Amino acid sequence: MDAAGAVWTAFLELDDAFAAGDVDAVLEGFTDDPDLTLWRSAEAEHAIGPQELRSFATWMAGLAGSFTIDYTEHRVTVDGLVAWVNAAGTATWDDGAGEVKHMPHRVTAVFRLVGGRWRCHTRNGSQPRVVKLS
Repeated sequence: MDAAGAVWTAFLELDDAFAAGDVDAVLEGFTDDPDLTLWRSAEAEHAIGPQELRSFATWMAGLAGSFTIDYTEHRVTVDGLVAWVNAAGTATWDDGAGEVKHMPHRVTAVFRLVGGRWRCHTRNGSQPRVVKLS
């Protein structure tokens, strides 16, 4: 598999780990850098460093329901030992109590090659507002 394919696979595996509530796999999918960064749409959804990431992933794993993303487009750029992914698609949020919502979703993630494995350093995901530009 080429580098871009390996980065995309690592990106999807990280999504799967979050969706499965697998805290250890989430942590393994990130670098252990003290400034690793995770930002999501809600103000409270953020983590800086491995300890905050563990707390966030543990909190997420305890939530009812599920959150998954079906990507319809993505771009992977590899530059030596660093790579970034820009991806967009439709997120499905099931609150576990009967309400299911579908919404547009975008993710940008930065990966570093660490010990022969692509690991995420920075990840930002959000639901863009639908705005008509004229």
